[in-house]
Amino acid sequence: MSEASAPPPLGRSIASAAVVIGAGVITSRILGLVREQVIAALFGSTGPTSAFRTATRITTGFYDLLLSGATTSALVPVFSDYAGSGRSDDLSRVASTFVNLTVVALGLIVGLLVLGAPIAVGALGADPAQFELTVGLTRIALPSVLLLGTSSILTAVLYARRSFTLPALAPAVYNAGIIVAAVALALPFGIYGLAVGLTAGAMLQILIQLPAWRGLRYVPVIDLGHPGVRLVLRLYAPVFMGLIASYGVVMLDTNLAWRTGPESVADMAFATTLIQFPIGLVGAAASLAILPSLSLLASSDSASEREAFVPTLVQGLKMVLLLIIPVSAALVVLREPVVALLFQRLAFDAEATRRTALALLAYSPQLPFVVVDQLLIVAFYALKETRTPVLVGLAGAGVYVVVALALIAPLGMPGLALANAVQNSAHAIVLFWLLSRRYPGLADLALGRFVARVALSGAVTSAGIWICAGGLAALLEDPSAGARLTGLVLASGAGVGIYGACLFVLRVRETGQIIGLLRPRREKPANSPPPQPFPVKGEGEDEPPT
Repeated sequence: MSEASAPPPLGRSIASAAVVIGAGVITSRILGLVREQVIAALFGSTGPTSAFRTATRITTGFYDLLLSGATTSALVPVFSDYAGSGRSDDLSRVASTFVNLTVVALGLIVGLLVLGAPIAVGALGADPAQFELTVGLTRIALPSVLLLGTSSILTAVLYARRSFTLPALAPAVYNAGIIVAAVALALPFGIYGLAVGLTAGAMLQILIQLPAWRGLRYVPVIDLGHPGVRLVLRLYAPVFMGLIASYGVVMLDTNLAWRTGPESVADMAFATTLIQFPIGLVGAAASLAILPSLSLLASSDSASEREAFVPTLVQGLKMVLLLIIPVSAALVVLREPVVALLFQRLAFDAEATRRTALALLAYSPQLPFVVVDQLLIVAFYALKETRTPVLVGLAGAGVYVVVALALIAPLGMPGLALANAVQNSAHAIVLFWLLSRRYPGLADLALGRFVARVALSGAVTSAGIWICAGGLAALLEDPSAGARLTGLVLASGAGVGIYGACLFVLRVRETGQIIGLLRPRREKPANSPPPQPFPVKGEGEDEPPT
């Protein structure tokens, strides 16, 4: 693809879906920050907070292992085939099968984990002083696994039917449940109230997504012989094996973090929240929005639609890179005042701010790679190719082990965060190389020039924010939240201006294209010709955007 020839525009349905999902992600991430602020204020970055983080890694880890990865890798692509062709009876039967299978299988697993919680906590290396607390928190939080699993099936049905609003809001109500429980139960039950909040939030996720069954029929059956069920299981089998390795990395990471200090698990969790904010806002929103359309393009009988697969993916990659670079620059340069503004109050002191900011710096190099990686993974899933990302993930787990063991002695906790960044960045690079071998048009000269210009713009932006931060040091270091917020707004605002100027000077034309996609459409005169986006089957949503 030459630089002179513009690719087909990103479909309006994808852009509008990204906006809807992005709005939901913003709401969820804001509530997630509020959740973390509540945890920081009530419990600080302490041993008990690390115990709660360890308990959540057991509960959410098993959910991720058993069902979270299935949503994008298998459920949405298969459900999309049925929804796109109007086969509601098949969609009803397959979706019902997985709801029933989830309830039965996860119910048994949760029961076993309640009994075996001490073994799981011991494997994660919890400090002896926090061991019993961690076991108790794990047992209280385990029912949330069953509820989260059921919720993920509803999410997949909604995405497959191109209904994005409710699943976009589901994580927000999950966080809201945790916040309410923490505040309401902190006084009588202490940190145990947080564990209760996990189950309350998961239940709210189910309730808000029940409209997924509108127009469908629940069937009390587990039909393992249905072709759709067999296809989902076949697609998910390699992903499941890869997630086992990923969960092994989580266990090792947690075990090693406990060895670097009782606060380290909590420090890394607070830093991860800040890293995940832009990743969720940019990468997750774009990947979830583009997956149904990529799935339809990849399986289309039309040659022109199949040819639109690569241009659609390329423009998605450009969009996430354009958006993530200035956020990355601001987050890295302004990391300490950001952490202080968000968390430093009551039980969360200045030393906790310093440790969390250090972990944030170590995590940050992966940001542009991870948002690209998320789109590349769903591209493979849309092609119903789940083995390749898994094999690359297994290699990435090995990278983490080598780097983490090499860096933990000289760097301590930040070395573990840096090992995670190296692992995720390597995963993106390898996936892009493999996909570009299949589609040579993916790695063309125009994309390389685009990346170079955006990277240069990001470097200049970082330098500009650093200079501005020096001039605003009095505000950024002021203990009052108002002064810090003013300094951050001024410094990051200057960064946005510098970034926009760099894109203009370097003639990054994709900026205007993406801004145009996100603008609301004006009504056309009745005699005007219809718009001609690239063809996407099954456009439209079941739910209107909020």
